[in-house]
Amino acid sequence: MSKHLNWVDYAKALGIILVVYGHVSEGVFNAGMAMNSQLYTNIDTMIYSFHMPLFFFLSGLFFTSSLTKRGFKQNIINKFDTVFYPYIIWSILQGIIEATLSKYTNGHVTYTEVFSLLWEPRAQFWFLYVLFFTFITASFLFIKNRSTKLMISVVCFFSLVYIFQSDLPPIYVLNLCYAHVVFFFIGILIIQLDCINSLSSVKALVILFILFIASQYWFVFIENFHRIDRGFCSFIIAMIAISFIIALSMQLSKLNVRLLAYIGQSSLYIYLLHILMGSGIRIILQKVFHVESATIQIIIGCIAAIGLSLLFVEFTKKFHLLFLFKAPINRSQK
Repeated sequence: MSKHLNWVDYAKALGIILVVYGHVSEGVFNAGMAMNSQLYTNIDTMIYSFHMPLFFFLSGLFFTSSLTKRGFKQNIINKFDTVFYPYIIWSILQGIIEATLSKYTNGHVTYTEVFSLLWEPRAQFWFLYVLFFTFITASFLFIKNRSTKLMISVVCFFSLVYIFQSDLPPIYVLNLCYAHVVFFFIGILIIQLDCINSLSSVKALVILFILFIASQYWFVFIENFHRIDRGFCSFIIAMIAISFIIALSMQLSKLNVRLLAYIGQSSLYIYLLHILMGSGIRIILQKVFHVESATIQIIIGCIAAIGLSLLFVEFTKKFHLLFLFKAPINRSQK
């Protein structure tokens, strides 16, 4: 996978920028600031049609190599250290802050909600929760048999789960799985088939850009889908968008934009921190500096959420506080 690492950093960067924008704009919208509600809804629908499936897909790309390198047991331990541990730590830290300051924010978080994290993930942390258990499921499925036939069968099964999820039990955690797990297994299959480099040409980028624009226009403006709508059409829309982001990232990687690559490499940290950073900046701008412009709030909020998150990470590295992001345990085998 080393030859793929460069473009994956750019794909993660594009994905996390969309995540930050989505949450910052949602906070501004919920704060009641004047903005074009239809434009907000349209952009929101476009982003949510693919940005989290993208992250599950990218995670799936590395599953087989990780399982091969570490083995079943050490792979599970590694994912606990790097995925489930930060989920626990930051669900509690952010939750306590939100519950304590809820009278100053848009949300009304309770301590009961915060400490229900083992069975009901909240805020942006649901991604880590679902991803961890998806890793475990995949590890059991492919512990002995990693044949292409089995992988295709698994992808077909979870594709059907995605397409027909409205007919399945409407339980919150399961709903999150229905809508995202298939993309993780598609990532595994794509690596098995070794076909991803077919998207590396400029021609592929142009074709996928046209398909992306056309499909999003149809999805948002013709059919008027909402961000929570799921089915065969949304599945195709997500796959077109993911393919476009891959092709775009491959071209961006050739430009060697170091800041963008760095943002991608730090995407997990930004994901954990950006809500606190973005919400804090919004409140300061609104309450202290009386900034009511939605445009200014979104621009400053996005830049600050990413920038302050990166500064905080560098601070934790300098003062040896990385236990906030990864379990402080020396494993005998990595």
